[in-house]
Amino acid sequence: MDKFIEYKYYYWGPFLYKTQITPDECQKLLKEGKKCRKESNDFRSTLAGHLSEEYKLENKKDFHKWFEKYLTSYVNGYQNWKGDLNKLSQTNLILDDIWINYMKNKDFNPPHTHKADLSFVVYPSIPDKIIEENKNFLGTRNPGGGPGSISFSYALNMNKHYVSTVDHLPQTGDLFIFPADLTHWVYPFKSEVERVSVSGNIFFTGGDK
Repeated sequence: MDKFIEYKYYYWGPFLYKTQITPDECQKLLKEGKKCRKESNDFRSTLAGHLSEEYKLENKKDFHKWFEKYLTSYVNGYQNWKGDLNKLSQTNLILDDIWINYMKNKDFNPPHTHKADLSFVVYPSIPDKIIEENKNFLGTRNPGGGPGSISFSYALNMNKHYVSTVDHLPQTGDLFIFPADLTHWVYPFKSEVERVSVSGNIFFTGGDK
């Protein structure tokens, strides 16, 4: 009988965090989005997306009240993942710009990064038709997760032995927090529906980053 071989698995790449917000928090985002859905808040000139409607969210204070617990959860998860004495918990995480995206059929977001320390995207409304379209998609999914999916890619290395890309078809309530320089993009869909997501940036101030 072979002797048991001890080994250690090394986590590699960025810390990509996923959780879900509550239905009530989804409704808060949708309600706030309606208030900001006006020409004076058009935010497209600052963004990479090929979308017809993207607006800056004005009420960061109320957003931060309920979002702060997810930032705390991210910090705790990062500490466990990194497994060293890095004191991200001593760092202040400051919300910068927040914007809402109304994505329609044929809209898309090309590969891009953000100029911040962390970024996030949360999905308060994902129509069932997009999920069904993705399920029925006949094309290849490597790389890419099909219509309506988001892809995160680290180093763009396509070696079959490496895990360098994560693909995900968002569901209502999904939240991602990730390093802002992590390349990500969104695939278009054909369904005649509107998908709503909210994105934003976070900066570190103070502490040992």
